Amino acid sequence: MASPRLHGIHNGRDGAPYHPSDALLAAANTALLLNTPLLLAGEPGCGKTDFAWYAARALASALGQPEATAKPLECYVRSDLRARDLLYQYDALARFADAQHPPSGDAQRAQDARNYVTLSPLGIGLMSTTQRVVLIDEIDKAPRDLPNDLLREMDQGHFAIAEIPDAVPGSVRDAASGIELRRHMQRPPDGPRPLVIVTSNAERQLPDAFLRRCVFFHIPFPDESELRTILIERLGRGGGPSQQGAIADTLAITQALRDPANRLIKPPGTAEIIGFLRAVLEPGREADFRKTLPLSELAQRARNKERMPWRKLPALHCLIKLKDDLDTLDRLSPQT
Repeated sequence: MASPRLHGIHNGRDGAPYHPSDALLAAANTALLLNTPLLLAGEPGCGKTDFAWYAARALASALGQPEATAKPLECYVRSDLRARDLLYQYDALARFADAQHPPSGDAQRAQDARNYVTLSPLGIGLMSTTQRVVLIDEIDKAPRDLPNDLLREMDQGHFAIAEIPDAVPGSVRDAASGIELRRHMQRPPDGPRPLVIVTSNAERQLPDAFLRRCVFFHIPFPDESELRTILIERLGRGGGPSQQGAIADTLAITQALRDPANRLIKPPGTAEIIGFLRAVLEPGREADFRKTLPLSELAQRARNKERMPWRKLPALHCLIKLKDDLDTLDRLSPQT
């Protein structure tokens, strides 16, 4: 059976249309073909997580499923996460409480470990009869061995739930997915593998063994035309001349701030720029910005390559997130 292909424009996480590049779609479709994870890197806020939502809706569309109900199975990584936590959770404390404290507990229920097991997003994706998108977000926050610990399960499509005995009577199903819980969880015959999308902010190097099994794609910062489209769609296409002017001015400010000559440690990314534009366009903010200069005036200075009084930029706090970068902008500002 041929693998489905992602294509077209679908909504991202916030409901706005997501426009993936041809190169990003090619990488995702290659991951689908090869049954390997898609590893997405790029600046924070560049749209890595949004792409997982796009992919879930595009995959549902390709498979003839309702797009409105399609969403990724999301795994959010923490520094104390274990590989098992992405597959299933076992509530030993609840079982102990039921067993030890009758009648408020449930000693009969406590006899069966399956009553305290819930499948996690990756576990559901591996066992599902429908091809799903699984998002493992910010894997570089995880303990170093976690990516390698997942390789066998993702390659072979099965895993064990150690707390469930080999032979138990009856059937108990996972409450969220309806999948039957067994000691040896095996993907259904001819069951499709999920598209696993792994995101990384490149805070540290991932293990070589894991990287070898991934299709890798780095999402670059959008060019001016792409960024303009993103801003228009995030704000709504019904904006008048004031919105269009603010978008043009924001693009000029963004270009100036992201100039490599400024050597900012963390130049503003796409998410920061969207937040900035929403802040300056929000009605009734005059009192907040009374000590700043008009955005249009500062944008014109940026276009003219003049030295900028950056502290006078409205909502500068939306764009600059490090004190060292504020100090850099102070040194670049004209002396008064």
